[in-house]
Amino acid sequence: MKIISTNEMRELDKQTIEIANISAKKLMFRAGIGAAEYILDFIKSYHSNHKKRFVLLTGKGNNGGDAFVIAQYLYEKTDIPVVIFAICATENLKDNAKYYANNLSKNIPYKVCDKIDLLKGDIIIDGLLGTGIKGKLKPPINTWVDTVNKKQLPVIALDIPSGLDGDTGFPIDSALIADLTISMGLPKYGYFTDAGSKYCGTLRNVDIGIPQNFIDDVKSDLTAIYDCDVCNEITRISNKSHKYNRGSVTVIGGSELYQGAPFLSAKAALRSGAGIVSLFVPKSISKESNIDALIVRKVERFSETLSSLDKQNAIVVGPGMGKESDSVDFLTKLAQLAKPIIFDADALNIISENPHILKTRKCSSILTPHSGEFERLLKAFKIKKDDRISQAKELATATNSIIVLKGHCSLIVTPNCEVCINTTGSPALATAGSGDVLAGMIGGYLAQGNSPLAAIKIAVFIHGLISEQSQFGVRGLIADDIIDDIPKIAKKLSPFA
Repeated sequence: MKIISTNEMRELDKQTIEIANISAKKLMFRAGIGAAEYILDFIKSYHSNHKKRFVLLTGKGNNGGDAFVIAQYLYEKTDIPVVIFAICATENLKDNAKYYANNLSKNIPYKVCDKIDLLKGDIIIDGLLGTGIKGKLKPPINTWVDTVNKKQLPVIALDIPSGLDGDTGFPIDSALIADLTISMGLPKYGYFTDAGSKYCGTLRNVDIGIPQNFIDDVKSDLTAIYDCDVCNEITRISNKSHKYNRGSVTVIGGSELYQGAPFLSAKAALRSGAGIVSLFVPKSISKESNIDALIVRKVERFSETLSSLDKQNAIVVGPGMGKESDSVDFLTKLAQLAKPIIFDADALNIISENPHILKTRKCSSILTPHSGEFERLLKAFKIKKDDRISQAKELATATNSIIVLKGHCSLIVTPNCEVCINTTGSPALATAGSGDVLAGMIGGYLAQGNSPLAAIKIAVFIHGLISEQSQFGVRGLIADDIIDDIPKIAKKLSPFA
């Protein structure tokens, strides 16, 4: 899905209304209903203690109108009380916002006030300001923003957190800090900047029905990965499938210090749907697999694995590998194979010290660095750009690799500089082994016949979504839990998962 500027979004709205003859009132209704459904899905994992009231903060404009549609929907569909804090009376609202405010149930409190009274268990829905904001926040909005940020309650922003510049991601004055931002139509640039990502939280997008031919005419260098993008990539498996045409993955890694890492990758590849997964680890490690379907082979040296890789559809190398004496020679020889290879973890650190390894590659690779590994790769390949997108583009070109830069809004960049940004994920992924799981997932989806870019999109999106919807919350999720949830979350996205 294209990432666009706020002006481009306004122009798309205008074209949709004036050329496609879809009324602004209908667009507002679609935005509100779509957002309400995402809100209900997002709070499913919340304990009942944190679902006492929906509190909607509403301004005079279209964001307020969206909020009124949402308020009515939540009132009808849930038993959770709904209350509206508004900056003005309904007679002072604009156009369609006034229409939807006047159609609210009389049982929904509509309070015009200078100060908002927030309680434990409130879920805040921000419909105060949209992307057209100019100048400093005026009373009472400025005090409301400060109050909400201090209260540490869940916040859901409609289109953009109030006070944030939709193009730069910087607060114009101050801005709400959201846990979920639901964009309307198409996502905006500001969500994905280093500044904006601190305010926007998790991202969702509502398709409000802008004609595709209008969207096609908008030029954009960036795309965002949403559920609709991933659903289209998960295709039906033939009834005549067998384990060999479901794809084979080999994972190579492990050391005495990091025994579990390669097992995480291998199990993730299995749970992602690969037909056969083999794992090569050093004989020196004592850990055994608790999954009988996993083929585990222990070797004296990693170079012993080279003769076994001819029929593999994908290779994952590096998790827990350490820096054994033969690692450089092994990776150099491995890189000469014309096979899809995911270089992860210690394989990346070895490449950082020996960048010649990738120069022998005859096809593109997949590199999956976290921020520290990324910095080491930049230094190794003498890349000095300032922003992470430019850095990733240069690294992808220099290494003929797809770069998967892990982190909030994980970045995917191809050798021809196509840029995709993931929209799922949470701080729950900041746990040991989560990156090993992701590498295995990419290998699993790649082995099944997906293109490298499609395999990465599926894996990164599902990996992030698992962290958002985990029963263990933000602090309790561990890498083993991610693996167990891969099939469950995949099935939510596609009936063919």
